[in-house]
Amino acid sequence: MRSSWYFRPGQRTGAARALWVVLGLIVAMFYFTRRVVVSLGAGGWVQDFDAPVQQWVLEHQDPALAALAHGLYWWGSTPGMTATMVLVTALLCWFTRSFWPLATVGFTALVSVLLTTILKGRHEVIRPDGIPGGPEPPGSFSFPSGHTLNAAALIGIAAYLAIVYGLRRYAYLIASLAALFVLAMGFSRIYLGHHWLSDVVVGFVIGVGWAAVVAILHYYFVPSKRIRR
Repeated sequence: MRSSWYFRPGQRTGAARALWVVLGLIVAMFYFTRRVVVSLGAGGWVQDFDAPVQQWVLEHQDPALAALAHGLYWWGSTPGMTATMVLVTALLCWFTRSFWPLATVGFTALVSVLLTTILKGRHEVIRPDGIPGGPEPPGSFSFPSGHTLNAAALIGIAAYLAIVYGLRRYAYLIASLAALFVLAMGFSRIYLGHHWLSDVVVGFVIGVGWAAVVAILHYYFVPSKRIRR
């Protein structure tokens, strides 16, 4: 087999079809992102959602949720996410006796950071003012949410690698935990008043889309290696 996936006989055809479905979803996701960007530039329908959500956040602050959001803010920052991915990648490399997990995660991280930097500089959306008593919003531009984009891309590809390199029986659990973490990260950015709803939604879409692209590349181009069960 050419792929790094560890299949029983007859499974690969179904997986290939699933990846083509994923590719179609990626195209749809990036089309949606394009529509959001156009609306932001024209002052259209996106702003009709952003302002009410931000107002709701200001009116419904809870100390427990604020503390959780603050913790996720630091976890999703560069030091926190770097430490998390170094640990996960080291475990994957040790388990597979290969450097392909490191190369895959490194490539994912490099492009996701570049996407965040380029999009912020291109659109220059001003952040919300934050919440009273909360951490000050960063000085960078708002669109898209870098915490959400990078968490979706990195946690997404880490979950994919864990599943295909031997944890298939826990695929639903791993995918659910990964999705919960990324959604919580996005919620924390809105709840702290550091991002608009559109920043988080687009960050999530781009991050998931990029993780899916890397997963497809990994599936078709990384040499196969049977993993002992």
